[in-house]
Amino acid sequence: MADSGASRSKRTEQPSTGGGIFVIHNPMAGVRHPDRLRRRVESELESRGIRFEYAFTEDRGHGEELTRRALERGFDRVLVAGGDGTVLEAAVALIGTESALAMLPVGTGNQLAANLGLPRGLKKLLNVAVTGVQRKIDVGMLDGRPFTIIAGAGFDAEVIRPPASLKRRIGYLAYVQAATGAAIAPKVSRLRVVVDGKAETLSGIGVEVANMPGLTAPTLVRPVDLVPNGKPDDGLLDVCVLAVESTVEFVAALTAIMTGRQKKSSGLQYFRGREVRVEADPPLPVQIDGELLDKTTPFVATVRPLALNVIVPDDREGEAPGDA
Repeated sequence: MADSGASRSKRTEQPSTGGGIFVIHNPMAGVRHPDRLRRRVESELESRGIRFEYAFTEDRGHGEELTRRALERGFDRVLVAGGDGTVLEAAVALIGTESALAMLPVGTGNQLAANLGLPRGLKKLLNVAVTGVQRKIDVGMLDGRPFTIIAGAGFDAEVIRPPASLKRRIGYLAYVQAATGAAIAPKVSRLRVVVDGKAETLSGIGVEVANMPGLTAPTLVRPVDLVPNGKPDDGLLDVCVLAVESTVEFVAALTAIMTGRQKKSSGLQYFRGREVRVEADPPLPVQIDGELLDKTTPFVATVRPLALNVIVPDDREGEAPGDA
């Protein structure tokens, strides 16, 4: 594999990004030939005359370190080639700065990219990274730890348990396998959810605290809304309680999500606010942006409004011609 340090290739002309692009690539995410992807990305950036540096991550947490290095060197865009975990590492360092996060989603889930409407295909994604516009989005905080997409306790934390080796081998099917097992043998808890000081007590298998409204999968053309009318820039967190106790009830709730009838399902209870406290008896495992935490409930989630700049397609322009 090519060296894991930053490439020293630099260019002087920046079509849309004056400070250049720092590329952070997780070689363990998705693609089987990371060096091949690196060469294609470098070739495209070179052809556009963009100043850039390129670095592979070496272990968990390295993406945040590399992003801080990029900020110190004056880059105004950080392009992450990886999954939601690597994207989150970069986002942690970018929160509250003027520099922006761009994405080449090559992981298993790629939930943030899907929610932001990024196109598919390397050339189109690189075109967005270079010519796209900045959009400010909220960032959630769970016990002080940032998340950009969704935090949750219970069912979704069970779903993301598959080891990285299994996800690399069978991809999204690892999540399907875990979800099937969790649905067949649901773990029911007594849930207490406090939103902006107002408490609700329910029985169920999980609580989702969403900053982004949609969920996606490889078979879906676009995300389906876990949260109806949710927005990533309204200064609020959306809470969905999976108030189900059996496999049949879970399937009914899932069907309601897939068909856009969320509000008509008794198994889905929704709340919205700036501060969310979740307690469970028995306690439930907790995840943020697809990463299982070494903790269980209780937790407190808050929101930092418009704290992160992300690069999204410019709606005023058509898509770049051609693709790979």
